[in-house]
Amino acid sequence: MEKLFARNGISLLAVEGEEGIITFYAYTEALLAHQVLIKIYTVVLDDTNKGYEEETAVIAITYDRERSYSYVLFVSHDVTGPLLLYRIVADAIDFIQHAGKKTLLEDLETISTGHTTSDDLESALERKELYESEVKEFNAILALIAQGSSSNP
Repeated sequence: MEKLFARNGISLLAVEGEEGIITFYAYTEALLAHQVLIKIYTVVLDDTNKGYEEETAVIAITYDRERSYSYVLFVSHDVTGPLLLYRIVADAIDFIQHAGKKTLLEDLETISTGHTTSDDLESALERKELYESEVKEFNAILALIAQGSSSNP
């Protein structure tokens, strides 16, 4: 998948997380200038004798001084191949790169199926903890991008 994205000017960073799940972060210089990353992951939900089910998601993530944001661009419980994921990510990146700084959040909402912010939690303490956790994750990914390596954040 990395070769497909790289051939078309999109960098991918693979990060292995809990339980061996690999999350890919797609980016371009223009996307980073908007402080946005595209997160791509697939998790197996059911791998029993009765059937097989997985979830693949593509999410645009960003934050500002007050809150963090996640915009769901695509979710599927069907097996999703690299060409479809590439097309979703490439089109999203093209759209986001041309967004204005003042309209970025509104533009992200336009192309998403739903979104959440750290403000969605009722407790001020939980909001603060979620915000700090998401900003830490985002900045850890930026540091890995700067190092040019795949690792754990």
